[in-house]
Amino acid sequence: MTVSDHFDRVAVVYESLRTTDEAPVRWIGRFLPDRPVIGVDVGCGTGRYSRLLRRLLPDGSLLAGSDVSAAMLAQLKAGNHGRGVVVPLVSAAEELPLRTASLDLVTAFNCVHHFDLGRFLNAVARVLRPDGQLFIYTRTPQQNARTIWGRYFPGFTEHELRLHSAAAFRDAVRRTDGLTVVATQTFRHPRSSTAERLRAQAEGHHYSTFSLYAPDELRASIVTFLARLPSPEISWTDEHLLIIVGGSRRNQAQPDSSSSMTCQLIDDQPGQISAGHAGDGFQQASDRCELSGRTGRPARAGSTVWTPS
Repeated sequence: MTVSDHFDRVAVVYESLRTTDEAPVRWIGRFLPDRPVIGVDVGCGTGRYSRLLRRLLPDGSLLAGSDVSAAMLAQLKAGNHGRGVVVPLVSAAEELPLRTASLDLVTAFNCVHHFDLGRFLNAVARVLRPDGQLFIYTRTPQQNARTIWGRYFPGFTEHELRLHSAAAFRDAVRRTDGLTVVATQTFRHPRSSTAERLRAQAEGHHYSTFSLYAPDELRASIVTFLARLPSPEISWTDEHLLIIVGGSRRNQAQPDSSSSMTCQLIDDQPGQISAGHAGDGFQQASDRCELSGRTGRPARAGSTVWTPS
Protein backbone atom coordinates (compact mmCIF):
# COMPACT_ATOMS: atom_id res chain seq x y z
CA MET A 1 0.00 0.00 0.00
CA THR A 2 1.41 3.40 -0.98
CA VAL A 3 1.37 6.46 1.30
CA SER A 4 -1.34 8.00 -0.88
CA ASP A 5 -3.41 4.81 -0.75
CA HIS A 6 -3.21 4.70 3.04
CA PHE A 7 -4.33 8.28 3.50
CA ASP A 8 -7.04 8.01 0.85
CA ARG A 9 -8.40 5.11 2.89
CA VAL A 10 -8.45 6.91 6.26
CA ALA A 11 -9.27 10.46 5.07
CA VAL A 12 -12.88 10.61 6.27
CA VAL A 13 -12.12 9.44 9.82
CA TYR A 14 -8.58 10.79 10.12
CA GLU A 15 -9.23 13.82 12.32
CA SER A 16 -11.46 11.85 14.68
CA LEU A 17 -8.60 9.43 15.33
CA ARG A 18 -5.68 11.83 15.69
CA THR A 19 -4.59 14.26 18.41
CA THR A 20 -3.58 17.76 17.32
CA ASP A 21 -0.94 19.51 19.42
CA GLU A 22 -1.34 23.29 19.60
CA ALA A 23 1.88 24.02 21.51
CA PRO A 24 4.29 23.66 18.55
CA VAL A 25 2.09 25.89 16.39
CA ARG A 26 2.20 28.60 19.06
CA TRP A 27 5.98 28.19 19.16
CA ILE A 28 6.22 28.70 15.43
CA GLY A 29 4.28 31.92 15.92
CA ARG A 30 7.25 33.26 17.91
CA PHE A 31 9.40 33.12 14.80
CA LEU A 32 7.01 34.84 12.40
CA PRO A 33 7.75 38.37 11.23
CA ASP A 34 5.34 41.25 11.80
CA ARG A 35 4.24 41.32 8.17
CA PRO A 36 2.26 39.07 5.83
CA VAL A 37 4.03 35.89 4.82
CA ILE A 38 3.59 33.23 2.16
CA GLY A 39 4.02 29.63 3.14
CA VAL A 40 3.12 26.00 2.58
CA ASP A 41 2.21 23.29 5.08
CA VAL A 42 3.66 20.16 3.45
CA GLY A 43 1.98 16.81 4.06
CA CYS A 44 -0.94 18.70 5.55
CA GLY A 45 -3.47 15.87 5.31
CA THR A 46 -6.88 17.17 6.32
CA GLY A 47 -5.37 20.52 7.30
CA ARG A 48 -5.74 20.22 11.07
CA TYR A 49 -2.37 21.92 11.65
CA SER A 50 -2.74 24.19 8.61
CA ARG A 51 -5.87 25.77 10.05
CA LEU A 52 -4.22 26.36 13.43
CA LEU A 53 -1.20 27.90 11.73
CA ARG A 54 -3.24 30.12 9.44
CA ARG A 55 -5.00 31.72 12.43
CA LEU A 56 -1.61 32.80 13.81
CA LEU A 57 -0.29 34.31 10.58
CA PRO A 58 -0.37 38.09 10.17
CA ASP A 59 -3.31 39.49 8.21
CA GLY A 60 -2.75 39.32 4.47
CA SER A 61 -0.69 36.13 4.67
CA LEU A 62 -1.14 33.24 2.26
CA LEU A 63 -0.86 29.57 3.19
CA ALA A 64 -1.11 26.50 0.96
CA GLY A 65 -1.69 23.01 2.28
CA SER A 66 0.03 20.40 0.11
CA ASP A 67 -0.46 16.63 0.19
CA VAL A 68 -0.20 13.66 -2.16
CA SER A 69 -3.72 12.55 -1.20
CA ALA A 70 -6.57 14.36 -2.93
CA ALA A 71 -8.98 12.62 -0.54
CA MET A 72 -7.26 14.18 2.46
CA LEU A 73 -7.25 17.60 0.79
CA ALA A 74 -10.98 17.27 0.15
CA GLN A 75 -11.42 17.15 3.93
CA LEU A 76 -9.22 20.23 4.26
CA LYS A 77 -11.40 22.13 1.81
CA ALA A 78 -14.57 21.06 3.65
CA GLY A 79 -13.12 22.33 6.93
CA ASN A 80 -11.97 25.74 5.66
CA HIS A 81 -13.79 28.72 7.07
CA GLY A 82 -13.14 32.36 7.86
CA ARG A 83 -9.57 33.38 8.51
CA GLY A 84 -8.55 29.72 8.59
CA VAL A 85 -8.83 29.27 4.80
CA VAL A 86 -5.95 27.28 3.34
CA VAL A 87 -5.40 26.75 -0.39
CA PRO A 88 -5.22 23.01 -1.23
CA LEU A 89 -2.34 21.85 -3.39
CA VAL A 90 -1.86 18.28 -4.63
CA SER A 91 1.89 17.77 -4.57
CA ALA A 92 4.61 15.42 -3.44
CA ALA A 93 6.83 16.88 -0.72
CA GLU A 94 9.94 16.25 -2.78
CA GLU A 95 8.59 18.05 -5.88
CA LEU A 96 6.97 21.27 -4.67
CA PRO A 97 5.57 22.99 -7.80
CA LEU A 98 6.34 26.48 -6.47
CA ARG A 99 8.53 29.32 -7.66
CA THR A 100 12.17 29.40 -6.61
CA ALA A 101 12.79 31.57 -3.51
CA SER A 102 9.08 32.39 -3.21
CA LEU A 103 8.24 31.25 0.34
CA ASP A 104 8.81 32.67 3.81
CA LEU A 105 7.57 29.61 5.62
CA VAL A 106 7.47 25.82 5.17
CA THR A 107 6.04 23.50 7.82
CA ALA A 108 5.76 19.72 8.10
CA PHE A 109 3.78 18.27 11.01
CA ASN A 110 4.14 14.56 11.82
CA CYS A 111 4.73 13.63 8.20
CA VAL A 112 8.43 13.91 7.35
CA HIS A 113 8.93 10.15 7.88
CA HIS A 114 6.85 9.66 4.72
CA PHE A 115 9.31 11.73 2.65
CA ASP A 116 12.68 11.12 1.09
CA LEU A 117 14.39 13.45 3.57
CA GLY A 118 17.27 14.56 1.35
CA ARG A 119 15.05 15.34 -1.63
CA PHE A 120 12.53 17.12 0.58
CA LEU A 121 15.20 19.35 2.09
CA ASN A 122 16.57 20.17 -1.36
CA ALA A 123 13.05 21.10 -2.50
CA VAL A 124 12.62 23.33 0.54
CA ALA A 125 16.01 24.98 -0.02
CA ARG A 126 14.90 25.88 -3.53
CA VAL A 127 11.51 27.40 -2.65
CA LEU A 128 12.55 29.23 0.55
CA ARG A 129 13.64 32.84 0.46
CA PRO A 130 17.14 33.44 1.91
CA ASP A 131 15.67 34.36 5.31
CA GLY A 132 12.77 31.90 5.11
CA GLN A 133 12.17 29.21 7.71
CA LEU A 134 11.36 25.51 7.78
CA PHE A 135 9.69 23.90 10.80
CA ILE A 136 9.62 20.10 11.11
CA TYR A 137 7.49 18.65 13.90
CA THR A 138 8.11 14.94 14.31
CA ARG A 139 8.95 12.08 16.61
CA THR A 140 12.35 10.42 16.87
CA PRO A 141 12.76 6.63 17.14
CA GLN A 142 13.65 7.06 20.82
CA GLN A 143 10.51 9.12 21.48
CA ASN A 144 8.42 6.64 19.53
CA ALA A 145 9.63 3.78 21.74
CA ARG A 146 8.42 5.65 24.84
CA THR A 147 4.84 6.14 23.57
CA ILE A 148 2.05 3.92 24.82
CA TRP A 149 2.23 2.12 21.46
CA GLY A 150 5.98 1.63 21.68
CA ARG A 151 5.69 0.31 25.23
CA TYR A 152 2.72 -2.03 24.86
CA PHE A 153 1.88 -2.69 21.19
CA PRO A 154 3.70 -5.76 19.80
CA GLY A 155 6.21 -4.95 17.08
CA PHE A 156 5.38 -1.23 16.92
CA THR A 157 8.96 0.04 17.07
CA GLU A 158 10.23 -2.84 14.92
CA HIS A 159 7.74 -2.03 12.16
CA GLU A 160 8.31 1.74 12.29
CA LEU A 161 11.75 2.24 10.78
CA ARG A 162 11.05 5.49 8.92
CA LEU A 163 11.67 7.92 11.78
CA HIS A 164 14.86 9.99 12.02
CA SER A 165 16.94 10.85 15.09
CA ALA A 166 17.78 14.45 15.95
CA ALA A 167 21.36 13.79 14.84
CA ALA A 168 20.15 12.43 11.49
CA PHE A 169 18.13 15.59 10.90
CA ARG A 170 21.12 17.78 11.69
CA ASP A 171 23.34 15.79 9.34
CA ALA A 172 20.76 15.92 6.54
CA VAL A 173 20.34 19.69 6.90
CA ARG A 174 24.10 20.17 7.04
CA ARG A 175 24.40 18.35 3.71
CA THR A 176 21.77 20.61 2.10
CA ASP A 177 23.09 23.82 0.55
CA GLY A 178 21.02 26.82 1.56
CA LEU A 179 19.74 25.47 4.90
CA THR A 180 21.03 25.53 8.45
CA VAL A 181 19.64 24.24 11.76
CA VAL A 182 18.72 27.16 14.01
CA ALA A 183 17.40 25.30 17.06
CA THR A 184 15.51 22.26 18.26
CA GLN A 185 12.83 22.02 20.90
CA THR A 186 11.30 19.01 22.64
CA PHE A 187 7.60 19.01 23.51
CA ARG A 188 6.03 16.74 26.12
CA HIS A 189 2.29 16.20 25.98
CA PRO A 190 0.36 14.51 28.80
CA ARG A 191 -2.16 12.07 27.33
CA SER A 192 -4.97 9.97 28.73
CA SER A 193 -7.31 7.53 27.05
CA THR A 194 -9.34 4.38 27.46
CA ALA A 195 -8.68 0.89 26.18
CA GLU A 196 -11.69 1.15 23.87
CA ARG A 197 -10.49 4.42 22.37
CA LEU A 198 -7.02 2.99 21.82
CA ARG A 199 -8.51 -0.09 20.19
CA ALA A 200 -10.52 2.12 17.80
CA GLN A 201 -7.37 4.07 16.91
CA ALA A 202 -5.42 0.92 16.11
CA GLU A 203 -8.25 -0.61 14.09
CA GLY A 204 -8.70 2.69 12.23
CA HIS A 205 -4.95 2.95 11.47
CA HIS A 206 -4.54 6.00 13.70
CA TYR A 207 -0.84 5.81 12.82
CA SER A 208 0.32 4.75 9.38
CA THR A 209 2.57 2.30 11.23
CA PHE A 210 -0.46 0.04 11.56
CA SER A 211 -0.68 -0.21 7.77
CA LEU A 212 2.71 -1.96 7.88
CA TYR A 213 1.13 -4.94 9.65
CA ALA A 214 -0.49 -7.83 7.80
CA PRO A 215 -4.24 -7.93 8.65
CA ASP A 216 -4.03 -11.08 10.78
CA GLU A 217 -0.92 -9.81 12.55
CA LEU A 218 -2.62 -6.50 13.35
CA ARG A 219 -5.70 -8.19 14.80
CA ALA A 220 -3.56 -10.44 16.99
CA SER A 221 -1.38 -7.50 18.07
CA ILE A 222 -4.43 -5.47 19.12
CA VAL A 223 -5.59 -8.34 21.37
CA THR A 224 -2.13 -8.57 22.96
CA PHE A 225 -1.90 -4.78 23.32
CA LEU A 226 -5.21 -4.55 25.19
CA ALA A 227 -4.16 -7.39 27.48
CA ARG A 228 -0.88 -5.63 28.29
CA LEU A 229 -2.45 -2.31 29.27
CA PRO A 230 -2.22 -1.81 33.04
CA SER A 231 -5.81 -0.55 33.36
CA PRO A 232 -8.91 0.30 31.27
CA GLU A 233 -8.02 3.98 31.65
CA ILE A 234 -4.41 4.96 31.18
CA SER A 235 -2.24 8.10 31.19
CA TRP A 236 1.17 8.64 29.64
CA THR A 237 3.37 11.35 28.13
CA ASP A 238 4.10 11.71 24.43
CA GLU A 239 7.22 13.49 23.20
CA HIS A 240 7.86 15.28 19.92
CA LEU A 241 10.73 17.21 18.42
CA LEU A 242 10.50 20.54 16.60
CA ILE A 243 13.43 21.30 14.30
CA ILE A 244 13.76 24.95 13.27
CA VAL A 245 15.72 25.35 10.03
CA GLY A 246 16.68 28.68 8.50
CA GLY A 247 17.36 29.60 4.92
CA SER A 248 20.90 30.67 4.16
CA ARG A 249 22.11 33.00 1.44
CA ARG A 250 25.07 30.73 0.83
CA ASN A 251 24.56 28.75 -2.36
CA GLN A 252 20.82 29.39 -2.33
CA ALA A 253 19.06 29.71 -5.66
CA GLN A 254 18.01 33.14 -6.84
CA PRO A 255 14.30 33.93 -7.12
CA ASP A 256 12.64 33.48 -10.48
CA SER A 257 11.50 37.09 -10.37
CA SER A 258 12.89 40.17 -8.67
CA SER A 259 9.44 41.75 -8.38
CA SER A 260 7.35 41.83 -5.20
CA MET A 261 5.58 38.73 -3.92
CA THR A 262 2.41 39.56 -5.81
CA CYS A 263 3.82 37.48 -8.65
CA GLN A 264 2.55 33.94 -9.20
CA LEU A 265 3.96 31.28 -6.90
CA ILE A 266 2.98 28.21 -8.84
CA ASP A 267 5.49 26.81 -11.32
CA ASP A 268 4.27 26.27 -14.86
CA GLN A 269 4.21 22.49 -14.50
CA PRO A 270 1.12 20.87 -16.01
CA GLY A 271 -0.64 18.21 -14.00
CA GLN A 272 0.87 19.25 -10.65
CA ILE A 273 -2.12 21.06 -9.18
CA SER A 274 -5.55 19.54 -9.20
CA ALA A 275 -7.36 20.21 -5.91
CA GLY A 276 -9.55 23.23 -5.31
CA HIS A 277 -8.10 25.31 -8.17
CA ALA A 278 -5.03 25.91 -6.06
CA GLY A 279 -3.32 28.10 -8.64
CA ASP A 280 -6.30 30.45 -8.81
CA GLY A 281 -6.46 30.61 -5.03
CA PHE A 282 -2.79 31.50 -4.79
CA GLN A 283 -3.09 34.22 -7.38
CA GLN A 284 -6.24 35.77 -5.92
CA ALA A 285 -4.78 35.79 -2.44
CA SER A 286 -1.45 37.09 -3.70
CA ASP A 287 -3.22 39.98 -5.39
CA ARG A 288 -4.48 41.04 -1.95
CA CYS A 289 -1.02 40.93 -0.35
CA GLU A 290 1.56 43.68 -0.41
CA LEU A 291 4.52 41.59 0.63
CA SER A 292 7.58 43.41 -0.65
CA GLY A 293 10.25 44.19 1.91
CA ARG A 294 12.09 41.75 4.15
CA THR A 295 12.07 43.31 7.62
CA GLY A 296 10.66 41.11 10.33
CA ARG A 297 11.09 40.61 14.03
CA PRO A 298 13.91 38.24 14.99
CA ALA A 299 13.35 34.94 16.71
CA ARG A 300 13.11 35.24 20.45
CA ALA A 301 16.51 33.97 21.40
CA GLY A 302 17.77 33.68 24.94
CA SER A 303 14.94 31.50 26.22
CA THR A 304 15.94 28.61 28.43
CA VAL A 305 14.14 26.17 26.18
CA TRP A 306 16.53 26.63 23.24
CA THR A 307 18.79 23.78 22.24
CA PRO A 308 21.64 25.32 20.24
CA SER A 309 22.56 23.76 16.93
